[in-house]
Formats: sequence, C-alpha cells, structure tokens
Amino acid sequence: MSEKMKAKLYDIVRLKDGKEGTVIEIYNIPGLPKGYDLELLDKEEIITITEDQIEEIIWEMP
Repeated sequence: MSEKMKAKLYDIVRLKDGKEGTVIEIYNIPGLPKGYDLELLDKEEIITITEDQIEEIIWEMP
C-alpha cells in the first residue's frame, strides 16, 4: 500500500494474499505498526492485520 493510500474505517480492502474485507477497527498504538480489524467478505470471520498486508483499497467510505 502506498504512503498516500491510507485505509479508513469501513473501507473495503484487498490484501496481498487475495482476501477482501471491511475495515471495522483501526489501532494506532505507539511503538507498534498500525493495525486493522477486517471482517472478511467471503466468510463470517474477523482478522487482525497490519498496514503492510494491504494491497489496495477497492472501495472507500465517502
């Protein structure tokens, strides 16, 4: 993910491994990489990822 492209709450993102999901929480904890909780689109599962796992934002919350 480029420096200019920052995922926001409720954006839909595609990960480098091909999974897609909706950002439902963002974690900004000092000393740790920025983290996101994603609700995956293809199954009822929530995963936690870091910013470097995001390939692209495929839909942005207006």
